Amino acid sequence: MVQIISDNTPIQMGFRMPAEWERQSAIWLQWPGKHPAAIAEDDLLYQMQMEKTWMLMSHEIHQQVQLRILVNNEGQRDHISRSMEYFGFDKNKVEFHITDLVDVWHRDTGPIFLSDDKGNIAVTDWNFNGWGTYPEWGEAEGHIAQTVAHITDAPVFVAPLVTEGGAIEVNGSGTLMATRSSIINDNRNPGLSQEQIEQGLRDYLGVNHFIWLSGAPADVCEQALGDGTDYHVDIAARFVGKNKVLYAWTDDRDDPRYPYLVKHLEELQTATDESGQSLTLTPVLLPACGVYAIGGRHDPTLDSGSHFTDASYLNYLVCNDIILVPAFGNANDVLAQRILAESFPERNIIPIPVVSLTAEGGAIHCVTQQQPAAT
Repeated sequence: MVQIISDNTPIQMGFRMPAEWERQSAIWLQWPGKHPAAIAEDDLLYQMQMEKTWMLMSHEIHQQVQLRILVNNEGQRDHISRSMEYFGFDKNKVEFHITDLVDVWHRDTGPIFLSDDKGNIAVTDWNFNGWGTYPEWGEAEGHIAQTVAHITDAPVFVAPLVTEGGAIEVNGSGTLMATRSSIINDNRNPGLSQEQIEQGLRDYLGVNHFIWLSGAPADVCEQALGDGTDYHVDIAARFVGKNKVLYAWTDDRDDPRYPYLVKHLEELQTATDESGQSLTLTPVLLPACGVYAIGGRHDPTLDSGSHFTDASYLNYLVCNDIILVPAFGNANDVLAQRILAESFPERNIIPIPVVSLTAEGGAIHCVTQQQPAAT
C-alpha cells in the first residue's frame, strides 16, 4: 500500500532533492520491449535496437549500486535474466519488477527521490502527462512513480505541478536549473505563473533559488531538433558543483540548436547560485556535424520531422564512482569525456554507444533514475 502524505510538504518534513553526484543506493530502468499498451506502432525490432545499450549500461551500473528494472511481463523478465546470467552479471545486484509500461523514459515517468539528513528517502510524483503531447501516454504510465514508491516502501508526496525528472537539475545546496519551455508551459501547467511554479518546486524539492533557461518552442523541438520534451535541461546544462556548470555548445551557426544555445549562454552568464556567486561555465561541444537517426523512428512525432537528433554529451548519468557518457562515434566524443573527467576527477568515465536511443529523443540520463543512499 502506498503512503501518500498530503498534510505536509517535503520541505516542511526536511526533505530535499540531492545532487546526482551524492551517494546512491540504486538505479532504476524501464527495459525496452514489446509492450501491449504501446502508444506508437511497436515490434520487437525496437527492443533489438535498444538492448545492447541497456545491457552495457546495466553491466556498469550493477557493479556500483542495486539495479532495479521495470519490465512488462514474465517473458521479458526471463529473457533479460538469462542474458545477464550468460554475460556474468551478479544476479544478487539485479531486481526485476513487473508492471504496465509503454516505453523506456523512466527519468520522466518515474519519481524524483528525496532524502533528509536522517537518511530517510521519499518519493515525489510529478503527475506525468506525456510531456504535454501524449495524454494517452500519461494515462498509461502515470502510475509508475507510485508503483516505485510501493516497491521501495517509501512515502509519496504528490506535487501540485506537472513536470519530468529530465526537466530538473539541482546542485544539492538549494539551486534548481530548468528550461521555461519544458515547465512554464500551458501543455503542463496551464494558468500557473512562474512564481506559483517556483513555489511548488521549492516545497517539493527543497530548493530556494532558480536559474531559468529559455529552451525552445515545441514545434522547433519536434521538427528541427529531434526532441519531444520541449527542451529538457539535461541536454542543455548540468551542474558539476555548487556553482560549476557544463553547458552544451556549438560554433556551427548552421546547427538548428545554435540560436537557443546562444540564449542559454547569455542567461547562464548572468545567473548565480543560491549564495549569489557567479557560475563557473565550461562549454561541452555537441557532436560535430550532428547525429542523425538511422531509418524510421519509434516516436511518430519525431519521425514526422528531419532525421536530426538532440544528441548531447550532457545526457550522462553520475552513478557513485562512475559516469556513463553518451558516445556517438563522433570526433567530439573524446573531448566531452575529457571535460567530464576533469569535472569529476575521482570517477571513471565510461562511454556508452547511444545512437539508436538518441534517435528516439534522449540518451542515458533520460532512461535512468537514481535512488539516494539511505542510512
